[in-house]
Amino acid sequence: MLFGHKIIALCTSRVYDAGQHRFIRVLNDELTRQGYRLFIYTLNTDLYWSEETRIAEKCVFELIPYDKIDGVILMDEKIKSVTIAESIVKGALNAGVPVISVDGEHEGALTVKFDYEKGFEQIVRHVIEHHKVRRPHFVAGIKGNPFSDSRIAVFKKVLAENNIEYDDSMLSYGEFWAKPAREAAEALCQRDELPEAVLAANDVMAININDVFLKHGIKVPEQVIITGFDGIDEAQYNVPKLSTVSTDWSVLAVEISKAVFEYFGKKKTEGCIAVMPLLTPNESCGCESYYGSIDTYLSKLNDSFYRYQDDIRNLYDISVEMQMSTTPEQAIKYMYDGLLHDMCVVVKKEIFEREHNFILEDIPAMGNALVYDSYHAYSPIRDFDDNDIVPDLESKIEDKHPLIFNALDYMGRNLGFICYSFKSYDITDYTKTAEINNTVSMGFGGYINMQYQLYLAETVEKMYKNDKLTGLYTRTGYEKYFAKLVAANVNKDTELTVIMSDLNNLKQINDTFGHTAGDIAISAVAEALKKTTPEGTVCVRYGGDEMVALIAGDADVDKIIADIDKFLTEYNRSSGLIFNISTSCGAYTDKLTANFDLQYALSQADRRMYEAKKLKKSMADNNRI
Repeated sequence: MLFGHKIIALCTSRVYDAGQHRFIRVLNDELTRQGYRLFIYTLNTDLYWSEETRIAEKCVFELIPYDKIDGVILMDEKIKSVTIAESIVKGALNAGVPVISVDGEHEGALTVKFDYEKGFEQIVRHVIEHHKVRRPHFVAGIKGNPFSDSRIAVFKKVLAENNIEYDDSMLSYGEFWAKPAREAAEALCQRDELPEAVLAANDVMAININDVFLKHGIKVPEQVIITGFDGIDEAQYNVPKLSTVSTDWSVLAVEISKAVFEYFGKKKTEGCIAVMPLLTPNESCGCESYYGSIDTYLSKLNDSFYRYQDDIRNLYDISVEMQMSTTPEQAIKYMYDGLLHDMCVVVKKEIFEREHNFILEDIPAMGNALVYDSYHAYSPIRDFDDNDIVPDLESKIEDKHPLIFNALDYMGRNLGFICYSFKSYDITDYTKTAEINNTVSMGFGGYINMQYQLYLAETVEKMYKNDKLTGLYTRTGYEKYFAKLVAANVNKDTELTVIMSDLNNLKQINDTFGHTAGDIAISAVAEALKKTTPEGTVCVRYGGDEMVALIAGDADVDKIIADIDKFLTEYNRSSGLIFNISTSCGAYTDKLTANFDLQYALSQADRRMYEAKKLKKSMADNNRI
């Protein structure tokens, strides 16, 4: 219970499907009248009973707060995953939360289901007994599927009761889908004698069979009766309108809400409640039209379709801008354009770890962050406590409309979640949830990949332009930076000073103390060069033990060289090394023009450096004498 209201978690898929949308509307209205509130945890794709499918949006069901809810409604046939369904039931029952399973059976759960067998029997009897068909044909679903097999059994039963002998020529398989159903219809069209009626195991197959027959010039229902099963909205757009059995989701929602009120309070959640589907004879079997003008349906469809299409391009642009952003804050700002309303977005903080690719690597969890809340103006990314469920939960619960949770997924990885809190049941809003989810997922997923690619490019560039040992520019890497230096200072009467530094006695250090000692000496001279030159100086490891400093502007060369010697003297004293590190320096200064000859300047500084080296060596020799 939250804020004085009992909470029901509905676990389902594709809330934008017309049947599901009607179901949610009726269920929520029934629940809220009794003081309940509805949280919806939904997929945007069907799992089709494939337990190995790598779909990260399955993580949405991990958001269910079993310690805060008062019941679970599990839409088994919508989710289509035994593993997920069992996990939800187990999580609920372990927390002492009752479960209603719709179209599925689980130990400890109350089952509410359509009586598909009796519903299908209605339409078979209607065709055989009302329309007096003696040569029927049944297009079943998938071989071995329990729903398909049960309908085959009903078909055979009704035939037997009406003294019609069944044989295998009366059965085809359409796999519950368009293409196989069309192939089955084509095979029927090639027969010497057409059946009097074709009964399909669902409406999708019936609609496609009807289309194939019409293309072959076969009149429906004059030559062949066609019927379906499910009662999907598209059955009313078919020509002729399809005879079917409607699994009325509004009726189911009412029955489920009654079960919630009656059984959940008693903590009794075992048993089964059967809901009878509604036989809806229509034009495709020769009966009168059941519904009104098709223009009404098409008008509603077109209105929703075009309003939805108007936003698609804008959502695509948001996704692109997010992917091309340079910071998380910039990516998030693109979401504040008005299209993403009545929602908030929470993501895993580790997705913004630029030096790791969250999509490809397993990064330790860092907690969650609230990055977007359409109810408030733009605000910085902030930590999010999972116990809060969503920001401003109390006000959203008082609003009475359901909260809809979708997981964000990109390339098989869960990035976080979106929670929608619409103020109405507008199906266009529900329809856009899938596209918005895709927009945000692609936006953040692309941002992660782009940032990691930039990080890798910068790392490679750094390896190319920076010496690994000293961190100075390499001899090849500094050239474009020198070009920038010239471009920034040319025609400004600026001087450029080139200082060449060469480590003294490197060979002796390497031969006596090893190459590790030599590396220490080289690094020390590089550090001396960086510490003693002015800000903005370009420091380069020019050779093995030769280093260069390029200084634009005024430079007190004598002081810089003296500071280098002082730095190394102090380093020798404090480091505890058993050898001394010293360097010899030479410098050259000239006006920085577009025609500045860097190679000449380097050669002059190099010449003067060797003069200084000879002088130091001579002075050292004299001291030994």
